[in-house]
Amino acid sequence: MAFVRVPGNDIPEGAEEHWLEGRGGVKVRVMTAPARGPAGGSVIVAPGRTEFIEKYFEVMRELQQRGFAVFCIDWRGQGLSGREVENSLKGHFVSFDDPVNDLATAMRLLSDKLPKPRIGLAHSMGGGILLRALQTRRIELDAAAFSAPMWGIAGLRDTQKRFARFMVSLGLGGTFAPGVEKKWKRENFKRNPVTHDKERHARSQGLISEEPRLALAGPTIGWVAAAADATESLQQPGSLANVRIPVLVASAGEEQLVDNASHPAVAALLPDARHITIDGAKHEILMETDALRGQFWAAFDDLTARVAPAPAQA
Repeated sequence: MAFVRVPGNDIPEGAEEHWLEGRGGVKVRVMTAPARGPAGGSVIVAPGRTEFIEKYFEVMRELQQRGFAVFCIDWRGQGLSGREVENSLKGHFVSFDDPVNDLATAMRLLSDKLPKPRIGLAHSMGGGILLRALQTRRIELDAAAFSAPMWGIAGLRDTQKRFARFMVSLGLGGTFAPGVEKKWKRENFKRNPVTHDKERHARSQGLISEEPRLALAGPTIGWVAAAADATESLQQPGSLANVRIPVLVASAGEEQLVDNASHPAVAALLPDARHITIDGAKHEILMETDALRGQFWAAFDDLTARVAPAPAQA
């Protein structure tokens, strides 16, 4: 299957599409691409909920220019990967261990395309999955950068978590969570909670209009329960002591979707973490204006300089 194309979103040079089969026979889509010039390592890009490989083409081209090979994944249940429920608009996981295992399997099968050192770059839900994969030793990385990671969900109360777990116990995990959108509709830029950059916002929306199978609506009750389990596991004392690699945690100053308070709390549990806040940024820091993105990239370059041999600058 060819990559989804829209003007101004060039495919990273040398990109290849791969497919693997995860638990339950779910087909999972992965992309790899080599560095521009001699490789100084590879970056594992872990997108957020509702996101997909094509949304990160710009990010991956920038990484290639820095001397990195790149890897990106459509998590099961979104992008063009397979679903576990009949309604393809439902964002659903049975457990966050499923995408963790999909990621570990893909990295193992494609290891020859991922030169070391290997660095994680994870956004939002991808940050929860990537840190869970490191916590459980399912993958090994040399460093990791987290953009607005979902280590807690803004406004999600303990009573809602208990309700979700109870509904899952009744076999109702595949139903939409109460109050969420049940259809996808093109998002109005003026009211969007993720970026101040009109062009990047339009590009992301345009990709879904071009390929409607990329669309995703709200999460299921099962996803809420699984997310609660995963995020709580990351905040237990001593739970991250084995994650000894250098870590960058970037919070968005105008965050509306994830719980920013979880970022310094989790960072304090990591042996070697730097936490920064990008003032003025909304949730999708890597889809923000050039000036705000530049702050993240500067911190990312500082991180990678610790583990990668002098990557070429963009």
